This record gives sequence, structure tokens and C-alpha cells, in this order.
Amino acid sequence: MTDFINIYLEQYKNNSAKNTQETALPNNNYTSNQTVSGKKTGMSAHANSAKNRLYFSQKSYPDIREMYAKINNDLDQEGRVLLNQLYKNGKLLSRDSNDGTSTLENLYTIMTEPRVPVFDKKNIAEQTLKTLHDPYLITQKVGKIPSNRMASIIEAENKRLQLKIQQARTSKNFNPYDISDNYPIKHSDLFNINGSTCAAASIEFNLAHRRPAEFVRYVEGLTSVNKSVKTRLKYSDLSPDMMESLAVLTRQNSDFRNIGWDTVEVTVKPDKNAYLRADIQEDSRVKNTRSMVDVLIQSAFMQLGSRKTYNSLTDKRSGEVGEGEGLNQFEIAFVESIVDSQSKKIPIVYMELDNDLTKVLNYTYDFEQTKKQFLKSLDQGHNIITGFLIDVDKNGNVIVPQGHEILLTGYKYDNKGKLWFKYNDTDDHDYFAPSWMEADSFMPKVHHANIPQNALEQQPVHIPIGYLYLNDYRTLQNMKKA
Repeated sequence: MTDFINIYLEQYKNNSAKNTQETALPNNNYTSNQTVSGKKTGMSAHANSAKNRLYFSQKSYPDIREMYAKINNDLDQEGRVLLNQLYKNGKLLSRDSNDGTSTLENLYTIMTEPRVPVFDKKNIAEQTLKTLHDPYLITQKVGKIPSNRMASIIEAENKRLQLKIQQARTSKNFNPYDISDNYPIKHSDLFNINGSTCAAASIEFNLAHRRPAEFVRYVEGLTSVNKSVKTRLKYSDLSPDMMESLAVLTRQNSDFRNIGWDTVEVTVKPDKNAYLRADIQEDSRVKNTRSMVDVLIQSAFMQLGSRKTYNSLTDKRSGEVGEGEGLNQFEIAFVESIVDSQSKKIPIVYMELDNDLTKVLNYTYDFEQTKKQFLKSLDQGHNIITGFLIDVDKNGNVIVPQGHEILLTGYKYDNKGKLWFKYNDTDDHDYFAPSWMEADSFMPKVHHANIPQNALEQQPVHIPIGYLYLNDYRTLQNMKKA
């Protein structure tokens, strides 16, 4: 579970006076490209067009039939069925990826080029096909380390952690929050871990659900000998101010390089222990825990959002957010802006809380306006990562200041005209299917969401409540270090 409101609650309690400053609005983005309101459509025109693509891969591939035959011949019967279904529904030939490569081409690369030595190509491809066939299989539940490997893993990790602490303390910019774990790591730290990658898992779901070619491109890159994926975007996809975009990339400790005057290439990669976890999941996966693909992709997104402080072994990140668990809304928006930069989304906080965190003082929009924003976003084909308070009564009293992230993926009206939202929860234990909730009961609990700008009919009147700006985030980080 992500203690996502931590960053806002600290802001309200300790820095409310500074929050009135006006700052530039960042275009924090992520996109998806099919309608989701229950209407069945093929891949949209945007999904396969080159209109907004910044570059094309120069790599050459064999004929489509040759690639299909090669992959098909190397799969088992279940894999062949899934590959054929992917072809029939149009996703196999989709080119909705950052570099224009297709789902088929990336699958072919997985099957024909070297992978990380501990992985089997067939296993990678088949797990990828299963996830594309049913993204609701994605989970944040952490797997178990075999008992015969536990002692050696802990010993190696403590040596690595001790060295990391020693090196960090010699740095001029040492920040104790950058160390995600307490030394020494004990056996108990690796048992019964409550997975905290709900936002990262939701972004993974978005790719598998809406952009199959990009999803497989990530799998290909993260399982390759390079252990990374490179993606390009405009500086303006992060912020209208280029210098602010550079500043946030630097503050997030991102690996990036300039491509021309207005484009940046960001390298996304998991933490080192993700490959240890993925290897265990490939060979000794406990039922209903993360697949090897889940491990790698969720780690990559956690690393990107947490300034490279995530540790897949303990499922912890830097401690300034949520006591070392999950991503806050700024970080989610930042990751979405890198991973899927086409749609213009901005982070909105929908409620203001009192200093004691016990009462909702104000809502940025009335509930009908919020519904319209969600419906418009879904009609445009954009899933919505939504953070909500778990326990708020009808009078706005916060019983427990605790929250969670889910992904809205569609909606429907019942025979009484009531609106219901379809959603996916990657932390719903052994339930791997979409769920539904009544909109009227959900609206008072919504704390934040990232919404396309063109879905907002009006901007919030109370700016500090409505938007989390990059400068606000910097102020909070500096406050944490003080």
C-alpha cells in the first residue's frame, strides 16, 4: 500500500505559508491510446501513426511471416494460442512504441538476440504474451526467497549496503534518505513484505493494456544484455520551461542526454536486485506473486520515480516518502511523463485537509465536475491512476489518514442510471480481474489523480490545493533535509 498522502500532509502542516507562491504549471504527462468506456475498438489511428513520434529505430527486421514463424515455432502450445490471438486483435502489428518498433519486432528480438544469462528466452516471451492477453494478471505482491538461498543473499546484500553507506557519507551532497534500508538487513526484513509498488504496477498495466508495442519494447530492453530502455521525449513534456525540465531530471537523478535543442533521451533501468528477484521468480515463483516481467518493469519505474533509491530485495525506497514505500503523486506524474509522453496530463489534488489530518476542509471541484473529468479522460482512452483516502465518512472526517492507488479503466451506467467506475487494483490479493465501484460513494474519497489538460473545463481556483508544482516539490525536499 502506498502512503501517498504523506508528502501532502507534511506540506500542509509544515509549509502552508510557502504554498501560496505562484509557479509555472508543468505538463506532466502519460498516455494511452484506446477507448475504455466499454466501447470495443481496434487500435486507434494514433496508436499506429507516426504523427507524434520523435524518432524511428533504424534496425532492420525480416519479413513479418518469417518473424511470426520463428516466434511461433519456439513457443509451447499455450504461447502459440496467445500469439495468434494477439495477431487477430491487431495488437501484434501495433507500432505504438517510442521508436516505432512493433509488438512483433520486439518479440522477435527477445527470441533471437542474447538475454541476461539467467533468463530463458521462451519464458520471457510467454510471460509477456500472458500479460498482454490479460493485464489484470499484473500484481505488486512480492515473491518469496527460497530458504536455501536466504543466508547467502542477506550476506551479500549487507556487504553491498555497508559499502554504499560508506561511499554516500563521503559525498558532499549526502542525504540519509537516499539509503532505502537500515543496516544490517535481517531475515525478518525479507518475510511477508507488503508490496508497495501499486503506482508502478498501474503504469505497467497501462502499457500492457493500451500500448502493447511499447510494453514489449520495455520487456525486450530490460531483459537484454544492456538491462535498460532508452526513450525520447520533448523537454516541454515535463515542463513549459526547459530549464525547469533539466532541473527536475537532475533532481530525480535521471540518466539522460540531450538530443538536439528540444529533445531528451532518458535511460530507464531497474535496480541491481531486480535481476536477483526476477531470476527467483522465473525458477521458484510462488502462486499469485509478481512475474519476472512484473519485477523488472515495476523496479524500473520505481527507480525512475525514487531517484534510484529503490531496492527490489526489500521493496523499499528512500525514506522521505511514505516511510520508504511507494511513489508520491509528483513522482508518479514524473514517471508517466517519461514512460508515456504523448498526452498532456497534470497532477491534481482534489481535497485540502486540516493541519491535524482529521478533516477534509475543501474540495477543488464539486463531485459532478470531478466525474466529468474522469469520464472525459476515459472516453479519450486514458486510464487514470487515482489516489484516495480509504476511510472518510460522509461528513468529511478522516478516520485514518491512509490511502491507496488504483487505476480507473472504464465506466458504465446501471439500469437505474447510476454511474460505476471500472478499476484495477494490483494489491487485491488473489483477485485478478476488473472491479467496479459506485461513483457517488467514491468521489468524496478521491485525493489526487493525473488528468489530461483538455479534460479540465476549468482550472482550480485554489492553486496550491489543485496542483503540485515542481517548485513545491523542491521546497519540500529542502525542508526534509533541514
